[in-house]
Amino acid sequence: MPRWHNHYLDGHAHFCTATVSGWRPLLTGVALDVLYDQWLVAREATGVKLLAYVIMPDHYHAILWAERGRAVSRFLQRTLGLTSSALRPGGGSWKERPRVLPLYSRRALETKLDYLHSDPVRTGLVSGPAEWEHSSYRQLDQGLTDVAFLCDTLDGLPLW
Repeated sequence: MPRWHNHYLDGHAHFCTATVSGWRPLLTGVALDVLYDQWLVAREATGVKLLAYVIMPDHYHAILWAERGRAVSRFLQRTLGLTSSALRPGGGSWKERPRVLPLYSRRALETKLDYLHSDPVRTGLVSGPAEWEHSSYRQLDQGLTDVAFLCDTLDGLPLW
């Protein structure tokens, strides 16, 4: 089977998926706090904007944007590496490497946004996206700011 190749484009949003090794449900409890903390640190260190996300028990999806596409790669390497070390000394928490797709249009961005926010519903964890706490849905669709992790805004970003 051919190996997946990630592509990073300057000034584009990127749809990213990171999966726990063996699809184990490790992204619960303290692991969520670790991931959120690493996102904050990496966001500051790399200049990447985290525009949307959903964290499932065994994987997460995020939409990231950076002026330089390679910063998205650095953001993911940093957060996955440090999260893995914190959750499981010696590493090995994540499956291979994350999958990254650049988004070429506003329509593609909206499609992926709908996809990631509906993931907890599709998998039967909740009946509606607003019920899932570890998602940007309530912030982006309902305008709430009292959420688990506050995303960056699209306002003023040169997306395409």
